[in-house]
Amino acid sequence: MARRDLPPVPDHPALSPPVMLPGALAITIEGLAGEPSLEARVFAPKNAKRAVVLCHPHPQYGGTMHSAVPLAIAKVLGELGGEEVATLRFNYRGVGASEGEYGEGLGETFDARAAIRTLRAQVPSAVMSVCGYSFGTFVGLRAAAIERGIERVALVAPAVRIFDFVKEDASSSGAKIAVFVGDNDEFCEVAEARALAESIGAPLEVFPGSDHHFIKSRRKLAERVAPFLAPEIALAIAEKIAERAS
Repeated sequence: MARRDLPPVPDHPALSPPVMLPGALAITIEGLAGEPSLEARVFAPKNAKRAVVLCHPHPQYGGTMHSAVPLAIAKVLGELGGEEVATLRFNYRGVGASEGEYGEGLGETFDARAAIRTLRAQVPSAVMSVCGYSFGTFVGLRAAAIERGIERVALVAPAVRIFDFVKEDASSSGAKIAVFVGDNDEFCEVAEARALAESIGAPLEVFPGSDHHFIKSRRKLAERVAPFLAPEIALAIAEKIAERAS
């Protein structure tokens, strides 16, 4: 995992305020053997058809499970998925109330694997998806490749200039993968995202006027990512968008 073009780590990174989504519970995830326990928020209806684990951005730059982009996606999944979609957001080691300390991406992959196993245990009949944002794209894809049985993986704003993606992770995961990026992304130019998508056989969706944080288009992004992650609610999302446009 090569690192490049990282800005200096801030002494006091800005953190998003904690958010508890409707129906969610605060839980502690037991880490894999010898790994730290993790703070998490889970919504797990017992009859859910789809389960989605969300991996947050870089912890050294203020990334948490409450970061705006994964939170927006979780909100749309919750609002339109209802009892059909289970979601789990979690803090990597050393973030919030999670034990441990920053693990250079490799430790965080163990954390994502623990999150996948936790949600899978809570809704064993649900089909599993993983969504990673920025730093979380590397973490989520690698965890999906190791854990297997993941049906879909969304890579949102993959920071390809910071973390080298391994093509073998995509192929060995066996998952359907899609890439989403803004055309003004500071860490991933459209050409880089396209090269990544082509190398792993994934479709690419580009959001005009959007930067790495999708500041002006988070809801639109979420409404595009959510139906990929949970096709069970694709029709509900399409109807919602049509109502708003009429």
